[in-house]
Amino acid sequence: MSCSRCTSIPKLFFSKANVFVNLPTHHHVELFESALQENQYTYEVLEEGYLIYEVNFENYISFLNTVVFNLVEQKDVKILPLKREEMLSFSSLKHYRSLKDWTMLYNGREVVSIIEGERIKTLFQPIIHGKTGEIYGYEALSRGVLENGSIMNPEKLFSWAKDMDLMFFLDRICRETSIRAASKHNINKKIFINFVPTAIYVPSLCLQSTVKALEEENIPPEQVVFEVVESEKVVDFEHLNLILDYYKSRGVSTALDDIGSGYADIEALLKLKPDYMKIDMSIIRNIHIDEKKQRLLDKFIENGKKVGSMILAEGVETLDEYRYLQIKEIDLMQGYLFGKPEEVPVTVIQLA
Repeated sequence: MSCSRCTSIPKLFFSKANVFVNLPTHHHVELFESALQENQYTYEVLEEGYLIYEVNFENYISFLNTVVFNLVEQKDVKILPLKREEMLSFSSLKHYRSLKDWTMLYNGREVVSIIEGERIKTLFQPIIHGKTGEIYGYEALSRGVLENGSIMNPEKLFSWAKDMDLMFFLDRICRETSIRAASKHNINKKIFINFVPTAIYVPSLCLQSTVKALEEENIPPEQVVFEVVESEKVVDFEHLNLILDYYKSRGVSTALDDIGSGYADIEALLKLKPDYMKIDMSIIRNIHIDEKKQRLLDKFIENGKKVGSMILAEGVETLDEYRYLQIKEIDLMQGYLFGKPEEVPVTVIQLA
């Protein structure tokens, strides 16, 4: 049984529809009815709201958020589009969203288009051995491609997908695209692939297609490292542990990223026993001259050793940072000093 939540994107956009509207308070009734009448909408008053007949749904959403309701009210006004012949039922409630959510969906058409078209490009950034400087592996970084061929800002892509409740689909597509891209380039070193824990409900279901992609591309599990995105924001450690245990049972390694970037329960994170701990670039920047950051790094190294985690320093940009990290015998390093993310993985590292 597959996880339809992660594999089948729901219907998001409607053309002609009947629209059920639930108002946040009775104070909005007079304003709402007046606006409907002035714009000649046909409607029916129901016990818990209004049913507006045969409207262009996108235009109607625009009308509500520009003419009728302010930004504060939009999050509390609830909208349910219905096909013209459709009766209100429990199954139709899956489309019941706030006006703010509907507005965001229509404004985020580009994100939906990228997900539906699976237009994801994978870039590879090298990760090197701290001691030898040789390539240890690559982090696979996903970029959304717009219809005109340009790259969408990755922060915007992922933040919008999260706000639009589409992270389930985007995260899955990115994982599988990364796997296929690594196979295409015949990468035989470690591949670090990001995943968002909140985009996975039941690992054995939601990760079926990811495991299948590895099998289809003949990539051995021991070559793969699945990396928790935004480790410092983890709240549900029990759920994350279920995911990591599932990966480990499949022979895959795990990593926690962004260690040190903000609030995090380091002791709780260490109980997950990750194979790799990625120290955030905010700690690594100017590490050679910042004693406070040096003490923090020492703490992370000490904790990592307790659970057998390899330490990976992210965001290394200068030779001074690199040399200091070598003195500290950091296991692995990553950053612009060694190579920027590229579609074709670099195979030789040349330091200035």
